[in-house]
Amino acid sequence: MPTRPEHTVGHVVDRWLTDMEQRVDLAPVTKQEYSRLMAHLLAWGQRRALACIDLRQYVTARREAGAAPRTLVLELRVIGTVFKWARDERLIPPTASLKLPRIKVDPLRFEHNHVTPSPSEAARAIEAMDNDDWRLAMLLIARTGARVGEVVNLRSRDLDEPGRRIAFGATDESSKTGMRWFPLDAASLQDLRGRGGRGNVSLFDFEGRGDPREALRHRLELACHKAGVTWFTPHGLRRMVVGRLIRARIDAGTAATLTGHSVHIMLRYYQVVTDDDRREAAERANLGVLVDPVRNTPADG
Repeated sequence: MPTRPEHTVGHVVDRWLTDMEQRVDLAPVTKQEYSRLMAHLLAWGQRRALACIDLRQYVTARREAGAAPRTLVLELRVIGTVFKWARDERLIPPTASLKLPRIKVDPLRFEHNHVTPSPSEAARAIEAMDNDDWRLAMLLIARTGARVGEVVNLRSRDLDEPGRRIAFGATDESSKTGMRWFPLDAASLQDLRGRGGRGNVSLFDFEGRGDPREALRHRLELACHKAGVTWFTPHGLRRMVVGRLIRARIDAGTAATLTGHSVHIMLRYYQVVTDDDRREAAERANLGVLVDPVRNTPADG
């Protein structure tokens, strides 16, 4: 029996997002987050029947796309909320069922996800890796702040050597924010020389089986221990690049186009502010000197 259109994931999610958009008690950023989370579900199964859905395949697909366990936990929680809302609104029958797999979150791995290395720590760890394509891929992440999923999905056609740039997210579903061009520095151009112009061939030769995202993470973990630096993940390199752009006083809009963020997400979740940053900000603003804004003279004590 064909699925009724009003029972599909696409129809129900669209109705739910519209309902959320009309709620005055929700902050705009919350509504944006709901839309972002639901985009993954829609991309996976917009025409699937929500009345009886098993999300184990969804979780498998998201894991293969590089989604972290805590991200999956959040996505499943919101999907469960949508399902309950649809049943309450009688958009799906009361007998509808939803199978939500359990996701295990390793607290230790989550802690290391939030370590942001300094450029020197990143260099020491990458230097400790074997001199192969895995190391070159990690170097590219450290130099561009690209998502690990974007880098492992790079194809030869994404490298524009004459234009001295590389396209992240050109491969379907390899990026959350679509395709963007990133200008390459001289060292990266030299390291990648001769890899462009070969069509759909993978840019890097990742030997072995399994998910290259997890393999990259594991190799970086071993390299951190070998180099004697605090263990960080490829995502820590992404935060490191955001910090370098901000400290170089690149305006937030331009920085966000380089890293593939929205300005809000980049500044709220990726910018790491240190004590040195705060001290420099106070000194640059010359806060210790009180000046009359009209007369440009010291204010009366």
